[in-house]
Amino acid sequence: MLDCFCLMRACVVAAGLLLLLAGCDQNTASLQETATHTRRPVLATQTAPRATAPANAGHPYLRLPGIGDSIQASPLVRINNTPYRVQAAARTDSARPLRHILPPDPAADSPAADTVTGFEGYYTFRLLRADGTTQFVRQLKKTSFSAAVSPDLAVEAETTPPIFSGYLPAFKALAFEINFYPPESDAGGQALLLLDAATGKVRHQALARWTGGCNSNSVLAADGRTLLTSCELLQANGHVTNLEKPGREVAGTLLVNNQTALVVYAAGYNKHGEEVPLRGPNAQLLTTDGHVLKSFYLYSIDGGLGNHMLSTYLPRTRAHYLYDETYDRLAVVPRDQPTQLRVLKLRQLPRFRKPQRPTEIRFAFETESGTRATFYVDASSGQVRYQLRKPVYPD
Repeated sequence: MLDCFCLMRACVVAAGLLLLLAGCDQNTASLQETATHTRRPVLATQTAPRATAPANAGHPYLRLPGIGDSIQASPLVRINNTPYRVQAAARTDSARPLRHILPPDPAADSPAADTVTGFEGYYTFRLLRADGTTQFVRQLKKTSFSAAVSPDLAVEAETTPPIFSGYLPAFKALAFEINFYPPESDAGGQALLLLDAATGKVRHQALARWTGGCNSNSVLAADGRTLLTSCELLQANGHVTNLEKPGREVAGTLLVNNQTALVVYAAGYNKHGEEVPLRGPNAQLLTTDGHVLKSFYLYSIDGGLGNHMLSTYLPRTRAHYLYDETYDRLAVVPRDQPTQLRVLKLRQLPRFRKPQRPTEIRFAFETESGTRATFYVDASSGQVRYQLRKPVYPD
């Protein structure tokens, strides 16, 4: 089933909201001093609902709250200066069994068709006025997400309540994240859904991240006009850029500034299930309309349940820092001039020796393999010192 799931390339982005600025993007970095950042979104208070606004103008993007976040977006929103309440619910219809026959897997020893089963589900979205009357009600079937998350996953996945991710003023849309996982399985992902804030009409629905590939959280540009998911860039003007490429898989994404994104690719698979080796640079700086600004080599990703970017942003230096564990490198991407990025080899950097200087900002990355890389960046000169601790395994 997972092989079939790997075929879904048209992931899409949805959404936006009352959320916060997470200085740390899709990473596992830990910081101190002014390099501090939050991994959970900070929301506007429920008593005074507001449109999406940067919690800290020093950061280049806002992270959309979604599945698994301990703090969620407030259901109270203000649209065109009018207060509303958002409601979302889900139910399973056990009287509507579903069945999908998977195509034979050419990579299997005995290619044969397999069948997945499940039950139809229904998602109901309501926007209520302050007096409790209804602005709109929209109901969607679980199987209506077949094109977004693959037909087999839309059949087999359990039906769970959507998570409200917030109101996105520039898109004039309400954003939701919806889980698509088979029972007792972690082989699945999340779809992002955009509903028109006035009518409830579906504006966009697609897979945004998944455990079989890139699992980076969706983020909204500081100006609110660009949304980046694990495989697409969506603009408020309706333009969508698919980040997927033949023979490659998106491994990590980063929104550098309002106009620029960074995408790191890993080896992909052909239609026969065979791995396609990477040829040429595997990382690209893109404009938000998909134009390639720069291509280079970088493998600043970490694994686990899906891949994500090993990166963090320092407001004092106005730069993103990306750790490449595979080749022991650190990329420095200036927010204001991203094409002037530098990829530094750790062996050419000075090692850290106490004490930490007053002008140094400390941050660290801990990877799935157990490596801990700690960096000390001088906020005045930009000089970098580092400490590296790798796990030692018994023979």
